[in-house]
Formats: sequence, structure tokens, C-alpha cells
Amino acid sequence: MRVAVIGAGVVGLATTAELLTRGADVTCFERGGPMRERSKGESRIFRYAHRVPELVEAARHALQLFGAWEKAAGQTLVEPVGTVVTGDDVHEWAAAMTEAGAEHFVVEPGSAQLRVPGKATTTSLVDPAGGVIRVDRIRALLTGLTAGALRTAHVHDLEPVGDGVVVHTGAGGEHFDTVVLAAGAATGPLAAQAGIFTPLALHHHARFTFPLREGAPNPPQAWITTSGTLTYQHSSTPGHWAVGLELGPDQVGWLQGKDASVDTLREATVAYVAQELEHVEPRVVDEVYCTPYDDLPDGIHHVRRDHVLVVYGENLMKFAPLIGDRTATMALEGR
Repeated sequence: MRVAVIGAGVVGLATTAELLTRGADVTCFERGGPMRERSKGESRIFRYAHRVPELVEAARHALQLFGAWEKAAGQTLVEPVGTVVTGDDVHEWAAAMTEAGAEHFVVEPGSAQLRVPGKATTTSLVDPAGGVIRVDRIRALLTGLTAGALRTAHVHDLEPVGDGVVVHTGAGGEHFDTVVLAAGAATGPLAAQAGIFTPLALHHHARFTFPLREGAPNPPQAWITTSGTLTYQHSSTPGHWAVGLELGPDQVGWLQGKDASVDTLREATVAYVAQELEHVEPRVVDEVYCTPYDDLPDGIHHVRRDHVLVVYGENLMKFAPLIGDRTATMALEGR
């Protein structure tokens, strides 16, 4: 079977690698280089903690598959330092983890189980299986596994035909039995050509990295705050702390423009660090920009029509090996 994978983010590369192990003839198209848009950056949060038990269970399965990736890479890909979720809604997260049978602890401010570079002022959930995903190591592993299948090309059109799909690039059209579309921000327009409708609205987002001060917890737990200011925080390179702060569409919506939105996010994030993170120096040393979907919660979405299979979602890095496994199965078995 000839399969085209459109997009070489972590989902596209994971799917390509899995298809290759199953003997498929795979071409992975990427216009800008592997893992350079939504999958870029040196680290991400891993967590069992989610608001619904199905995602808790998916994360647990993904961690098992990360173990196989670690054996192939010969190094740690998920550092088990733990993840903390702080906010008024942590009991909802705890209920989902209880239903899924995942170990967790609900603690009050000041608990010795909290190792974060600021003060948790409300109840927190401690997810001991959580931690930090080392993205650069995953990029090296997956690009090595898929090197023979990667092709630098901009896919501008998908043409469904009776027995498959013609993928059009600047070099012309090429016929495939199945197309897996995992193209991040470009997914919606390409999917529409196959009669599949996915979210189109995007907004601007940036994650900023700051130096940790002397005396910061070592190692610090990854940290999500859900009350007041919604943030995703975790260690990045040694001695540094990455903070992604969420703002509303009136401040970082698509029409606000990239530069203005990043400036707004930088100002707000620096102010947050200065006010809330006593062990973090409010000085930006790096930033990563991406374009998430508007109002799309955590989750993995697959949509299929005939020979085109679309996969999309938010915060997918922690599910990557599981998504690759399941998407490859659906692509080869037509389901």
C-alpha cells in the first residue's frame, strides 16, 4: 500500500515510522523541515492528569509506548519528575484519575509534595507519573527512523479519485492509496478539499523561557495552573524554566497579528513571572511561537472520508507514540 503522510510534526513522523515498520510504502511530505512548527521547542509536559478518564488511560498507554522509543533512542525521553495541577477545579481532574485507576495526590498549599518554583495558593493535584518530554531527543529519533521517507515539498492540493488520492506539489501530482493528513495549521484547508471539515480558527501563542534562580527546586515538577491565570510551565534546558500563558482571543486572536500578539504575551508572561514565581528570573532568554486552534480542549481527533484520514488536536506531544500506532492501523485497515 502506498501511503502519503502530509506533515512531519511529531504526529506525522510517529505515524510514518509506524507505517514503515509495517511494510507500507510511505512518503512523508513536509514543506519546512521536521518538527519545526507546532512540535518545535526543546521540551513539553507529560501527564496522566486530564479532566476525562479516557485521556488519562490514553496517556498511560502512550507512556508504555514511549518506553519502546526510549529503547530505540538509547536515552530517556520522558523525565519522571512529576506534574502538578493547581486550581479550583483539581477535584474534577482527580475524579477522572480515580476512575482510570491512576495514582495521584490532592494536597493543600505548602505541602512538601510540591516542588515548583512558585507558591501554589489553592489546592493542587500531584501526578507522580508526569514529567518533562525531551522533544529534541524525540526529533532525533524520529527523523532517523523516517529519513528515507521524508520529502521536502509543499502540498497544495488533495484530489480524491476513485481508487485513492492524488497529492499535488510543485513537482506535479502523485497517486497514493491512502493519505494521512497531520499538517497542523494547514490541516483545515487541505481537509476541506476532501470534503472533511475540521477547525479552522487559529490564534497566536508563544512560550517564553526564563533562568531559574539559585534555590529553585531541583528537579522542579512540571506545573499547570488553571485558576486565575492559565499557564503551562516546565523545565527546558538545564537551569531554565518555560512558561506558556494563555490569553483570550481579544488579545491574541488571529486578526491581532503575530507581532502584536507575541508582544502582548511577552509582557503578560514577564509580569506573571515577576509576581508569581519567586525562583524564576523575569528575563526572557528564548521564545517559541505556534498557532493553536481556538477553543479546542485536550483530545485526539480522527476523521475519515474514503481514502483520506485526518488527525488533529491540541497538546498531542504526550500522546505521540500512541497516535502513531493507532493512525497507522486506521490507514492500513481502512477504518
